[in-house]
Amino acid sequence: MFKSLLDKFVSFFVRPGMEISYSRINAYQSCPYKYKLIYLEGKKAPPNQFTSLGISIHRALDDYHAKKAGSFEELIDSYNKSWKNEGFSSPQQAYEYFEKGRNILENYFRETLNCKSEILYLEKDFIFSAGKNKIKGIIDRIDRHPDGAYEVIDYKTHKDVWKQEKADADLQMSLYALACAKVFGFKPDLLTFYFLASGRKITTMRTKEQLDAALKTAENAAGNILKGAFAPDTHFCPRCDFRKSCPHSSENRK
Repeated sequence: MFKSLLDKFVSFFVRPGMEISYSRINAYQSCPYKYKLIYLEGKKAPPNQFTSLGISIHRALDDYHAKKAGSFEELIDSYNKSWKNEGFSSPQQAYEYFEKGRNILENYFRETLNCKSEILYLEKDFIFSAGKNKIKGIIDRIDRHPDGAYEVIDYKTHKDVWKQEKADADLQMSLYALACAKVFGFKPDLLTFYFLASGRKITTMRTKEQLDAALKTAENAAGNILKGAFAPDTHFCPRCDFRKSCPHSSENRK
């Protein structure tokens, strides 16, 4: 009993904290060794067509809305200057993905042309304290509707649209909801994933229990990272960007 109380005391008052983000938590949960490669050894995953397209579209929408532009030509101008031409296997593939992005933005422009909500924040960064740690991140967009409702919007550029259950359980959106309350001073009324490739939106909410669980997940990840617990999890190897170079990769152990 005494030892248990002492361990809790040491854990809270002696253990140092750290800055942690969804990206760090996700990397650690996927594979602790992957976290070590990225955040301690400074390894970078090679760019590919999917990440380059996603970054280009995010940057284009941020630039377009930041300028309070209103025409499709202005949106495409933002896209042209935001284009990230890396990770493509050939000029032909780069062209094909550029056109995919252009079509996505054309559909976006048409679907949001009569949007009445006010954009309050774009690419808004945040940081807040959670016990000994600090949680940080960047929210794609926060809108205020004419009726006063606040909506957090997270852009997704991949083709697959999530099922409602996945949206309801997403850790990143839980951290966004916490940031709104702790940093920006409001409780979001809508938490929306905007799947740009299809034009579909999936909206979710969070309970207090879910938000408490998100904080616990962040705390556990930070605690394990600070302990130096980086044992590889080879279940993730087939989807890992480092599978060709990692010494623990299932590909390299065949």
